Amino acid sequence: MSFNCIIHDSFSEIKSQWLEFLPEQHHLVSDDVLAIENSHLSDIQVKYIDLYNDNVWIGVAYLQCLNFNTKHYKNKTFEHPLFEPIKNCLIGRKVQFLICGNLFRVKFQGFYFKDKIQRPLIFDYLSILKKQLNQNGSYCGILLKDCSRTFTTEQCSLTAFKPFRNDLTMELQLRKWQTFEDYCQDLTRKYRQRALKIRKTLEGIEVRELSFEEITQHADRLIELYQNIVNEQSITLGVLNAQYFVQMKSLKPTTFRVYGYFKNNDLVAFSSQIDYPAKNSMEIHYIGLDYQYNQTHQLYFNILFDGICCAMQRGHKTLEMGRTAKEAKANTGATAIENFNYIWIKPGILRVVFYFLNQWYAQNIGDNWQERHPFKANQDTKPILIEA
Repeated sequence: MSFNCIIHDSFSEIKSQWLEFLPEQHHLVSDDVLAIENSHLSDIQVKYIDLYNDNVWIGVAYLQCLNFNTKHYKNKTFEHPLFEPIKNCLIGRKVQFLICGNLFRVKFQGFYFKDKIQRPLIFDYLSILKKQLNQNGSYCGILLKDCSRTFTTEQCSLTAFKPFRNDLTMELQLRKWQTFEDYCQDLTRKYRQRALKIRKTLEGIEVRELSFEEITQHADRLIELYQNIVNEQSITLGVLNAQYFVQMKSLKPTTFRVYGYFKNNDLVAFSSQIDYPAKNSMEIHYIGLDYQYNQTHQLYFNILFDGICCAMQRGHKTLEMGRTAKEAKANTGATAIENFNYIWIKPGILRVVFYFLNQWYAQNIGDNWQERHPFKANQDTKPILIEA
């Protein structure tokens, strides 16, 4: 077989052809990819790839080329002396990754083949793209993200890829709730009292949906609040800029929403949401908050509860809550779903660093969140850990 990849740098180059090639309303030709491109994120370049076999167009792939630097790990976690050697190793080193998929989405598979039997070929194509895009030898790893199905060990190991585990996202399956009170009625007494207490702390906070003009007006403040969240994460592979929220609202005016939380007319938190009408689901997308007001108004937990209310009001069946703060989300009734990822890391010191960080994360994430069962016994659902 003769594999060949044709690389495009902009969505405009491929949109019309991909619209014909891909299934109707496929996410790889959605406004989501254009929003990333138009945001001009400083550390990410996007690539659109046509995949050929013996001169026959058989598939497509969407890549994000990430320049990994100190902004992605310069936070409280890495102030620990244990990480000093790792920081010294990374500082001054050009560390770049190829991501097949979207760092800013969940369940956003970055490739498509007309014939599903050819899916395992993605590993061969990524190996080819590594060489085509890696003219200066700076790419240190490739992440195949959010695959819709698992691959066998043989399929990925032939190209030196390995499964990348412990990537869990939290989802809430909505029941026939019409109001927040309906939701609370399904909670045990302990969690119901806790939820009602948290809701009372929102007094003094005005919550309202922001128009496009308001998102533009408050863009710098949105990113400042978002950065507060980023600084609490151990590692953040993708970092947004202020333009991202403006682009998302411009391109997705009816399905992307931003809610502002105001204290005395000052924006102290925000939550963004994406509706997926075809999937009957909603995602609590990126959020931001002022931790000073989080102490007095329980902003984070209220953002989660507001997300539940919005999802039920729009008639959705599933609420996607994201990867972080699993214990907080488990307290709302969300359960864990495993994402299927595969990774290749260049041999050498960076591979050692990666596997150390991966083991450290797995050991320190804890499993207390798995013991949270807030719904009544006849309503309860244990966490769903999908094994590859």
